[in-house]
Amino acid sequence: MAVQMHYLRGMMLKNLYLILLFMIALYSCSQPGEVKTTERRTASYQAIQGADTALLELTIKGSTFKGKCAIRFGSKFTDSGEVKGLIRGDTLLGDFHYLHYGLEWKRVAFALLKEGELLYMGEGDQGEYFNIPYFKPNGPSFDSVKFVFRPIAVAR
Repeated sequence: MAVQMHYLRGMMLKNLYLILLFMIALYSCSQPGEVKTTERRTASYQAIQGADTALLELTIKGSTFKGKCAIRFGSKFTDSGEVKGLIRGDTLLGDFHYLHYGLEWKRVAFALLKEGELLYMGEGDQGEYFNIPYFKPNGPSFDSVKFVFRPIAVAR
């Protein structure tokens, strides 16, 4: 009888630990004051620098972004593909996976700085880790940017 009571007490203690662990996991998934959003915002932008033109369509959801980008270098060629990444404060950091010269796929680090309605495309030294591009510690730089994106209206 004593062995049976000891066994039942052990089972109840295990169940109590499991319930406590479940409650902690549930609580950590929804901290008070945390704003979780599923709202999506899509906007289109254009940047013109001399003969070069860049078009950007971004969809922002929570702390992530994705979209399409096309950069036309004069009348020579266009690099077009997809951008995606994370938003940290006023900076969007990610990568640009594009078709270069219409011949080969490339992936480079991609950065935008948001100031008001404008987006500044950052540049800097890049590295690659397991085929994932990143900016080295001294970049990206937004001091002398080539493209400044301005919002445009797009017919849908």
